[in-house]
Amino acid sequence: MDSLLTVRDLQIQFQTKKGINTAVDGIGFSVGKGEILGIVGESGCGKSVTSLSILQLLGSNSIISQGSIQLEGRELLTLTEDEMCKIRGNEISMIFQDPMTALNPTMTIGDQLMEPLMIHQGYKKKDAWKEAVEVLKKVGIAAPEKRMKEYPHQLSGGMRQRVMIAMAVSCAPKLLIADEPTTALDVTIQAQILELMLELRQKMNTAIILITHDMGVVAETADNILVLYAGKVVEYGSVKDIFNNPRHPYTKGLLSSIPPLETDVEELNTIEGTVPAPGHMPAGCRFSPRCPYAKERCRSQQPGLYQAGNSKVCCFQYEDGQR
Repeated sequence: MDSLLTVRDLQIQFQTKKGINTAVDGIGFSVGKGEILGIVGESGCGKSVTSLSILQLLGSNSIISQGSIQLEGRELLTLTEDEMCKIRGNEISMIFQDPMTALNPTMTIGDQLMEPLMIHQGYKKKDAWKEAVEVLKKVGIAAPEKRMKEYPHQLSGGMRQRVMIAMAVSCAPKLLIADEPTTALDVTIQAQILELMLELRQKMNTAIILITHDMGVVAETADNILVLYAGKVVEYGSVKDIFNNPRHPYTKGLLSSIPPLETDVEELNTIEGTVPAPGHMPAGCRFSPRCPYAKERCRSQQPGLYQAGNSKVCCFQYEDGQR
């Protein structure tokens, strides 16, 4: 599969009153054309920060201190703001977590949908209106002409999320970043949104980075999984390989916390402890304070990312590559 996006050794830091904190430390992955990559992990693991760095939408207190982000071989980190503006919404689009805050409450749905078409595709206003109506139809919104004249607060949560997807795909991007696209939606609407994204991949060959904490969603939609913990990659491989044979203790913990459908569950499995805050990372493996298999070496040294079968695992158990 041809590589569309390649991220290498990415390190992201934030300047705070107490000093510099590292939120993402040495992350690397690639996304092929038409591929869906699921990025999973608890809150605070660096999922959203990684996605925002691709579009250079991090705050002014952020520093990308090392690494590379390439779109079809073009280095994004060296581009000017004007050059990035031509890429955002055009070659790479993003669906944000909360459509109510991502959409402009003072603009109609129509104006917000027409804007990227007029800026990136050169549409005249009349043609942009027609195209925007067609895009709303594609994402399953009834009476699109009526919705074009309405404001975000007049729509339901599921409908706002569909509008966000319509905006994101209106310019037929090469890569779509979806940051928790089904958060706060009921189960029926979640299924519709995910099905819609799969249809877009199939029809437009759009690559998708799906950021979520829901392993079930990843199992249904993604080709490959990147498991993050405390700003580092702990496991990276295909959905089939990782779900059938999870290797890292953290990945095992995430999967074991999913309640089985076929049996009654009295008590859910949990991973004891919490993700360490930036600036308070343990000396060795970042998962060692919560790991039931941690040894003395784990608490003093950081493991590398080792090849284990078809996956890569950040755990000393796989240092020799035999397991």
